[in-house]
Amino acid sequence: MRAGNRVTALVVILLLLSVPYTVHSNSSGKIGNSVSGCTCHSNTQAISPTLSGLPWGAGGYTPGSTYSLIWDGGPHISGDGGFNLDASTGSWSNLGSQVQLLQGELTHSSDSLRSWSADWTAPASGTGDVTFNLAVLYANGNGQNSGDSWGTGTWTLPESSSSGGSPPVASNVTYVPTNPTKATGLGVSYDYSDADGDSEQGTQIKWWRDGLRISSIDDMTNVPNSWIARGQEWQVEVTPSDVNEDGDPVLLTPVTIGNTIPVARDLLLSPTDPLENDNLNLDYEYYDLDGNPQQNTEIYWYLDGGRIAELDGQTSVSSLWTRSGDAWQASVRPHDGTDYGDTAWTATIVIGSSNTQPSATAYITPSGNAFTSNSLQVIVGYSDPDGDPKVSTEIRWLRDGTQISSYNDMTIVPPEATSKNQQWVAEVRVFDGLMWSDWVTTSAVTIQNTPPVVISITMLPEGDLYTSANLTVVWEQSDIDGDLESASQIRWWVNGNWVQDYDDMVTIPSTETVRDQHWSVQVLPGDGESLGSSMKTTSRTILNAPPSLPEITLGGDFGTIELGIPDALHDLIVQATSIDPDQETVLFDYQWSRNGFHVPDLDGYSSVTSDRLEPGQTWEVTVFANDPWGLSSSASKTVVIANLPPDAKWSTLPDPAVSGSEFSLDASGAQDPDGHIVAWFWTVNGVSLSGESIDVILPGGVHTVVLTVVDNMGASDTHESELVLGPVSMVSDLTAILDGTKISLSWSGSSSEYRVYRSSSPITTVVGLTSLDSVPAWGDPVPLNMDPVGVTSGTQWSETAPVATTLYYAVTTTVEGMEIVWIVDGENMVSIDATSAAGAVDTDPTGSTKLLVIPISLIMVLLGAAAIAISITESRRRSP
Repeated sequence: MRAGNRVTALVVILLLLSVPYTVHSNSSGKIGNSVSGCTCHSNTQAISPTLSGLPWGAGGYTPGSTYSLIWDGGPHISGDGGFNLDASTGSWSNLGSQVQLLQGELTHSSDSLRSWSADWTAPASGTGDVTFNLAVLYANGNGQNSGDSWGTGTWTLPESSSSGGSPPVASNVTYVPTNPTKATGLGVSYDYSDADGDSEQGTQIKWWRDGLRISSIDDMTNVPNSWIARGQEWQVEVTPSDVNEDGDPVLLTPVTIGNTIPVARDLLLSPTDPLENDNLNLDYEYYDLDGNPQQNTEIYWYLDGGRIAELDGQTSVSSLWTRSGDAWQASVRPHDGTDYGDTAWTATIVIGSSNTQPSATAYITPSGNAFTSNSLQVIVGYSDPDGDPKVSTEIRWLRDGTQISSYNDMTIVPPEATSKNQQWVAEVRVFDGLMWSDWVTTSAVTIQNTPPVVISITMLPEGDLYTSANLTVVWEQSDIDGDLESASQIRWWVNGNWVQDYDDMVTIPSTETVRDQHWSVQVLPGDGESLGSSMKTTSRTILNAPPSLPEITLGGDFGTIELGIPDALHDLIVQATSIDPDQETVLFDYQWSRNGFHVPDLDGYSSVTSDRLEPGQTWEVTVFANDPWGLSSSASKTVVIANLPPDAKWSTLPDPAVSGSEFSLDASGAQDPDGHIVAWFWTVNGVSLSGESIDVILPGGVHTVVLTVVDNMGASDTHESELVLGPVSMVSDLTAILDGTKISLSWSGSSSEYRVYRSSSPITTVVGLTSLDSVPAWGDPVPLNMDPVGVTSGTQWSETAPVATTLYYAVTTTVEGMEIVWIVDGENMVSIDATSAAGAVDTDPTGSTKLLVIPISLIMVLLGAAAIAISITESRRRSP
C-alpha cells in the first residue's frame, strides 16, 4: 500500500486477521490472506475478483504448459489497491508491473494499480487439480479502514484428460517429388495427427546425404537446391512432437537424385536471308543444370517439311543442297550422356534467288462442258525467260472449290470421279529447277448429265402369247449419274409398224390383241433430263386363246329367268357363259356328280330332273367351254338340294268342338312336300303337349293353340291360331233335400239328357288338358269313390240315401251327343248330410228307368279332364 499512516494501518489490520498463517506484511505487499480476505477493512461494497488466462474451456491445463494470467477486482473505484494470489502448485514467472513473488505467493509491490499479470507454468503430468485463491482490496484512500471494498475468489483447474495420453503420429510421409532431380528439388511431406488433439510443436526432421547426417538442415522440409547433385542418395526421418512428448520416428528408404534433362536454347540459322549459293549454319546453346557435358545430341535438317537424313548431326548445310524457294528448318535434341532433352526448333528460312520466274498456261479438255462419262485432262504449257527447261509440274484439281488431293499432280481425272452438275478446275505451276511459276487456273468445266442405258427389256407374259393375256413391258436401266427412271418413252410395234396410239403404255389390254399378230416393244430410257439409247424386244406372235373360264349359275327351274334355290320338286338347271378372246363360237359340255360320285348317264345334259333329287344331296357340275380349235377351259359349281319345310295345320274332332266336353286337336292334315313329318309339338294356353292328335277339355272362351311340326330332315313349321269356344252348357241352381231317407235333387237346365253321379267323398275339380292323363301334370287328384246313379231327361231326381253319411252329387248335360263333364262346385255339384237317413234303402229311384251304369274309371277320367279350364279361364270355387 501507499507509504504513510494509511499503509501502516492496512498492514496492521492484515496482520491481525492472518492468524492461521505466518504473515509477512509491509507497505509493498501482503501474503497469507488469499482465502480469508482483508477482514481488517470494512467492506462497504463487496467486489468480485476475476482471474483470466487459464484454459477453462479446453478441458484443463496441459502439464508443463505456460499460461499468461491477468486478474483484478472488477469495476475500478478510486483509491489504493492490493492483492494476494496463491496457486496450490505450479510455478510463477514473467511477473508483471508491481507484482512480486513472496514465499511462493504473489502480492503487490506497490498500491497504485488495479489489475496485475504474471505467467503460470503448470505442474508435471499426474499432479491433478490445481486451486487458485485470490483476494483483492480496493481502498478509498482516506487513511482509515472504513469505506473500503474487498472480495475473494477460488478457482479449481483440472488437469487435461489428454495429459499423458497418446503420442502424435506422422503418416503419409513421402519425398516430394518421389523421383527428384536437381531441377525439381527435394522435400518431405507428411500428415500430422494427435489422438489427444494436441497441436504440433517441436517436430524433428533429420536429413542424410550418401549416409552422412547433414545436421545443418535439420527440421527443414525442403533441402536447399545448392545441396543437391545428380546421383546423390538422400534419406529423411520425421519425428512428430506435441511439445509434451514425441511420436514414433518415420525413416524413409533412401531416394536417389535423378538426372536433369539438358536444354538446347537460342537456336539460330544464318544467314537469315540466304541465297541459293549460301551455306546454312546452325548455332545453339547447350545447357545442363547438372553440369553434364553434351554427348550424342541429335541435329536434323528439314527441306520443305521433309527430313534430309544425309544431313543428320551436321551444324551446317552446303550451298550444293539449297535451291531458290527451298524452305529450310533445323531441330536440336540435346543429350547429356544419360537422357535426351526436349527437341528445339529453329525458325524456317526460305532460300532466295536471282533466277527469272517461269510461267505456265493450262486448259481442260473437253473444254466447256463434259459428261460424267468423260475423262478430264489438263493440258499444261511452259515458258521460261532464261531458257531453263521445265523440271517439274504441280497440278491441283478443285471440285466445286474444294481441292481433291487424291488427284494431285495427275493430268487426268477418270469419269468415275465426276458427278453431274459438279464444276471442275485445275491449278498448275511449273518449276525451272530454281523457281516455281505462279499458280494458273484453268477455265471451269461443268459436268453435264449422261443419258441412261437400258440393261434389259422383257415383254410379259413370257412363253406363248394369247389374245386373252395383257401385254406388259418391264425393263432395267442404269444411270452413271445415279438418276432414277423418269419420262422414259415406250413404243409398241405391231406387224413391224410403230402404233403411236400405244405410246408410253406400260400394259396393252388383251382386247387390243388379235390372233396371228406379231408384237414387239421398244423403250427409250429417260432420267428426267434426257433420253438414252433405245432397246427393243424381239417380235412375238399372238396365238389362239381358249375361251374364258365359264361363269356358272346352278339352281332350280321355277319357270322364271332367274334360277331359284334347288329343291327336290323342281329340275336342277345349269346356265353357263364364256367369252372367246378370238371371237370364236363357244360350245359347252357338262359333267355331273352326286355326293362326290360321277353320274355318267347325265354327261352332256344341262339339267337333272326332279325325280333324281332328294333333300340334302350334294350335286356338282363341271362345265367345259370349247372353241372350234379344240382349246377349252372349265369351271365347277356345287349346290346342296334344299329341304322344303313342312306345313303345320290342325283341326278339332268333332268340329266344331264343344266346350266342357272332351274333344281332339288333330294335326293329321299337316304335310311335308318332300318328306314326312316325324314330330308334332303343341302348346295350348301355354301348356306343352306332343302327338299327332291330343284330347282336351276346354272351357268357353278364347284359347291359344300353337302347333309345330318337324320333318325327317329337321325342318319345321309353326302355326299359331286361336280357338274360340262358347260358354259351357251345364245345369244351374242344383239343390239337394233330405226327407227322411229320401234325397231329392232339382236343377235348372235345357239339355235333353242329364246324368247324375254320386260320391261319398267331395267331388273336386281337376286341372289337366286331356282325359288321357292318368295323373294330370298339375292340379288336384282325380275324384275317388264315384258311383254312377243314372240318366234322366227331367230336371228332378231322387233316391233313398244308400249310406248314412255326407253324400256328394254331380249332374252333367249332353250337347249334340257329347257329355259336358265340366264340374263347378255350386253350379252342377252339391253335397248333403245324410247321416240321419235309414241304413237300408231302395237303391232304385222311383219313376225312372234303370240307371245307365258308367264305369267309375271313365267318370273319373271325364271329371278329372273337366277341371282343366277352370284354372285357366275361370275362378274356381271349392266346397268348404
